[in-house]
Amino acid sequence: MNYPGKLLQTKTLFAFALASVLIGSLVQQYLGRGKLDEPNCDFYVYYFAAQIVHDNPHANLYDGTTSKSPEMLNAAASSALSIYATRAGIGDVMYYLYPPLLADLLAPISRIPLNLAATLWRTLNLALVLASVILLANMLRIPILSFEFVALLLAGYSFFPIHEALMTGQIALVLLALWTAGIAAYRDGRIVLSAAIFALATALKVTPILLLPLFIIWKDRRWIVSYLSASLGLLSAMIAINGGQAIRIYSSVLSAMSGGIPSPINKTLGSLVSWVYYGRIFTTYSIQEIIANQPSYLLIAARVASGAFYLFCLFLVWRSRRIGRISRAAAIAVFSLVTLCVSPVSWRHGYSVAFIALAYYWVMALRNPRTRTLHAVLLTLTTFTTGCIFVEAVVDAAVRYLLPQICIIFLAALWVAFSMLFSVSVLYHVSEDSQISGKGKDIGGEVYGL
Repeated sequence: MNYPGKLLQTKTLFAFALASVLIGSLVQQYLGRGKLDEPNCDFYVYYFAAQIVHDNPHANLYDGTTSKSPEMLNAAASSALSIYATRAGIGDVMYYLYPPLLADLLAPISRIPLNLAATLWRTLNLALVLASVILLANMLRIPILSFEFVALLLAGYSFFPIHEALMTGQIALVLLALWTAGIAAYRDGRIVLSAAIFALATALKVTPILLLPLFIIWKDRRWIVSYLSASLGLLSAMIAINGGQAIRIYSSVLSAMSGGIPSPINKTLGSLVSWVYYGRIFTTYSIQEIIANQPSYLLIAARVASGAFYLFCLFLVWRSRRIGRISRAAAIAVFSLVTLCVSPVSWRHGYSVAFIALAYYWVMALRNPRTRTLHAVLLTLTTFTTGCIFVEAVVDAAVRYLLPQICIIFLAALWVAFSMLFSVSVLYHVSEDSQISGKGKDIGGEVYGL
């Protein structure tokens, strides 16, 4: 086996992937691709929700959100959220669809003028991306004063979902920092801290709860007890602050969002099923009617497909359940991708957390001369489709110029398809790669999925 040749191949693929991410960020910023008409639009929702709970912690944050797929609707003019937005000179604002905790935590800054608060939020998000990169560098034993760290930092700030989350003021970057910190803590053996961090992430956005079966498979009772205890504490705090009714209504909101949205910017397996069923991709304007009239059997099919993929990934974890803690931490990083693919709604910016797994496995691949060619190719394709705007721009152009729908569906599906294939590839090979890691020289911990 020509190991030096394989390493050169991996480095070439990495150079292509990194260049694509960096150039894509420049194109998005300076050539108008994917620019937003309303910067900070997501932060506005959090800000006005925070104002509501600041004035009345027991107020109804979810007025009007229990209708089908509220993610695609502007808040009704009669809702408290819309009234607060109108007072601040904002004409349209989306509904608040998060647990009350986010609004509670932001209540202290809700008295600050909107523009200043948005600037502070953007500054915090920039700092959280930096913190995430530093934590990743520490996990991967990358010195801060090194070319590798500079490449990691540039990739982080240029990664398309992160870039988009920064522009919209999305909570995704808080979740990126929490996922990174939770993985780092677990890898270092700080089990209780890791569980508490993921409990907080779950209290801000529910999908991290899908990690719990991993620790049941691994029989990590300490993590499970700590996670459940921290989650119960956070739930009790929300009930004490916002009242039990807020939690009951939010459970209805979750049910309303569970139908999925076959939008090209909703990157989930459920969306892919819907695109294939309808035989077309929908625009933002045409999708409202489709959402209101989706047949029940299509929703069931989407949930079955998502559930089957999730259970298959859990089976692969169970199959190699005797791996060490460092490899388990890498599995958690991979499940950041898995949870996004199976969630009913995962907007593009939600894939910010995918940066953890991609960065981790690129570093491992570049350090390991025995990296499988298929692994390196899937890593490259996943990075290219999720990390830069080019494929999204092609999809947008294909819709605009009325190319055949089968081509548009194929292009739009690449994001989810490669994320799924990469996740399965890594999880499938974990057992043999963990054995290899114990025989070779140390390359920053156990080699997981290479």
